[in-house]
Amino acid sequence: AYIFPMLAMGEPSEHNYKVKKDDWEYTYRHREGAWHVEAGTKIGPVEVMYRHADLRTTLENRIKFTAKLFSLGDKDEWGKVKVSGRVEYRHFTVGPNHWRARFITDYERTIYGSVTGWIKWQPRVSFKNGTQVFDARDQLGIKFKYNNLTIAPFYERSSVRHYDIKYYVAGAHITYKL
Repeated sequence: AYIFPMLAMGEPSEHNYKVKKDDWEYTYRHREGAWHVEAGTKIGPVEVMYRHADLRTTLENRIKFTAKLFSLGDKDEWGKVKVSGRVEYRHFTVGPNHWRARFITDYERTIYGSVTGWIKWQPRVSFKNGTQVFDARDQLGIKFKYNNLTIAPFYERSSVRHYDIKYYVAGAHITYKL
């Protein structure tokens, strides 16, 4: 028997690799046997992204529309808050196709120099088979920036219903601007 059973269980991990050039963004994500690629750009104030994913038991094609609703503050002073809205359509080879909406609230504050701490809160509602299904994907991380490279390790809490914990994920966002 383990004295600390939580040490015997490995957390799922997620790795996100992004390349940005002008208004275009390309992403590859790998998470425990599932992966996706994305490509998109800004059209006016709206970011439009296409995603193709292999989710192990099904393939997904998704179109996402994201727009910043407002931002305030300064990350070097008290912190910066940005609120965005997203609507996406998810099409699967197996399972119900559906629309999903989410709010994305980002808070970022400079810790020292080019190092910032950040929190991302993402409550989501899926519209499946005539019902509404709530879940959330929230992250806490630290961001290190050096020239055009940003590395941001994070810890994520995924929850359902009334913020009942579904699972935790450790991961990283790695972004390079061309």
